[in-house]
Amino acid sequence: MALPVTDDWRSELHAAWCRAAVRQRDAGWARALLGAPAAPEAGGPGAVSLAERAKLLGTLPPRERADWVAGFIAAHGLSEAFQLLGGCAVPWSGPLGRAVVDALNIARDAGSYPWSFSGVMGLAERCLDPAEASRLDGLLAVPDETEDASPGAGGYWAEAFQRLGTTLRLRAAMLEELGTA
Repeated sequence: MALPVTDDWRSELHAAWCRAAVRQRDAGWARALLGAPAAPEAGGPGAVSLAERAKLLGTLPPRERADWVAGFIAAHGLSEAFQLLGGCAVPWSGPLGRAVVDALNIARDAGSYPWSFSGVMGLAERCLDPAEASRLDGLLAVPDETEDASPGAGGYWAEAFQRLGTTLRLRAAMLEELGTA
């Protein structure tokens, strides 16, 4: 993967390697093409698009896939993680769930509007382990608005975290009632 490629064929060659690794379900090649999740180019030399990264991740065992996505979110935030999250086993593993909640908290603290993350919030309602509901308790208060925050964003975030926590608690109660908890 690190050998030089002449004549500007690098991206085409790596894209072909990605397709081959996915077609052959070769986790070793997928790992090499993905690289470290915290890499500056977020996915290594072979993953030239989010769709290719998601396909490569699909060749990895579920736990390894979740750990890679958690590392990606910890390093790069949620802006490009939606497609990657959709390929992770449900319920999300503890490290992946914590990475998502932490990234949402960082977005809240940055003063972003929560609807910018509505897709991730929707996934979290369906995919977070209901046991993670108690981790949200500290995020229910309306934070003080900073000078550079979007007006009213803190209240919207508190409501979004409250809705997420309520959904997780409802899912936990349903699982308990069904005897699958």
